[in-house]
Amino acid sequence: MIKGNWKGRILSVLMAIFLITSLSPAYASDKVTYDNWEAVAEAMAVHLNEAVDIYEKGGEDAAKEATSAINTAYFKFYEKLGFEKTVMTVISGKRGSTVEHQFYRAKRSIKRGESIDELKEEIETLIQMLEEDAEALDNMNKGDTQESDDSSHSDALSSNKSVQGFNTFIAVLGLTLREGLEAILVVAAIAAYLTKTNNRGYLKGVYSGAILGIVFSIILAIVFNVIANKVGDAESGIGQEIFEGVAMFVAVAVLFYVSNWMLSKSEVEIWNQYIQDRVEQSITRGNMMTLAFTAFLAVAREGAELILFFQGMRSNISNSPYHMWLGLGVAVIILAVVYYAITKLSVRLPLKPFFTVTSWLMFILCISFAGKGVFELQEAGVIGRTIIPAMNGFSIELLGIYDRVETLLPQIILLIVIIISVIYQNKNNRKKRAELKAQHEKNTQGGV
Repeated sequence: MIKGNWKGRILSVLMAIFLITSLSPAYASDKVTYDNWEAVAEAMAVHLNEAVDIYEKGGEDAAKEATSAINTAYFKFYEKLGFEKTVMTVISGKRGSTVEHQFYRAKRSIKRGESIDELKEEIETLIQMLEEDAEALDNMNKGDTQESDDSSHSDALSSNKSVQGFNTFIAVLGLTLREGLEAILVVAAIAAYLTKTNNRGYLKGVYSGAILGIVFSIILAIVFNVIANKVGDAESGIGQEIFEGVAMFVAVAVLFYVSNWMLSKSEVEIWNQYIQDRVEQSITRGNMMTLAFTAFLAVAREGAELILFFQGMRSNISNSPYHMWLGLGVAVIILAVVYYAITKLSVRLPLKPFFTVTSWLMFILCISFAGKGVFELQEAGVIGRTIIPAMNGFSIELLGIYDRVETLLPQIILLIVIIISVIYQNKNNRKKRAELKAQHEKNTQGGV
């Protein structure tokens, strides 16, 4: 049952990606094709320099329009075309975070009303970073060997095409893994839990929630593209970041609740008593609905972002469809292995270790989502940022750990709450186990 549903879910994701690509109106009239990342960097530089020109001319709306031009460079090119994710995947997460912060510094200069020279300095630094990263990515597959003078033009074109194909492969692989891993972890943990507790009948509801998440992703991607078409890519990008941030916080609340519930049933005696007490059947159904909603949230957020990324990379994909399929295929295999490991291997654990491990996995996801939720709102400009110099740009994106006070503070608070919750649940479990043991001994003596 799981395997069939899993294959169907993969096919649904692929169909959703290409359905939105073919139906979306946002880029239907966009005929621009970027041969490499250096061309993308040049296009971004146009908008960034435009921001400087607008700010220098002044006027009542100069600050707003200049900020919008920077946002266009970020949301329409750096993020949507996969430039940012490719840098983080191929170069380093630290580099991607540094460049993203440089975008913030440029917008902060405008917000603070700093001089035109200060803004120019920030923009020039940003453009230089983009050009360096673009050159590094484009040269990655060329090697250090210089072409001889008698190299043919066809060889040069072939080399350029090879670089484009490699870039497409890396971008698709990195994007699919980054966006798919979180959804896989959540859905796989839920599926393993239901299988372990002999509640496989509820798997259909959970997978239905995941499928609804895919449908919602398509609708949401269309909405963002319509917004981009009507009022601009900057506004669309900001709306997307806000949605993702809010979805993260909702997921934190749901996962924290589910984790505590599972931990409270981690003792064998308590679980057996829970199963025998069918008066709580309504609570069971409520928890299953919660699990289905969790699957919906995980897929909806990641699905919408992935679809939009693929839409933005449409020109690169059309130039090298083979490398796109290769990247997608490798990513799907990796995600399938992760899914199998969680749903199959973890189910073989004894009841208490299984419940404990699964609940802790969800607690870790809570901490990750809390940091990422704040990070998304920072990208949207809703929350400010305070960089921690001592971390020297250190970040672990999978865990939502960034070198920022605003992301780390709620994570630390949540970690403290989780530790207190675990201590309380363990203490409460020992108390319940003792009560059940005493009740069992009493019943045994009474029977004698």
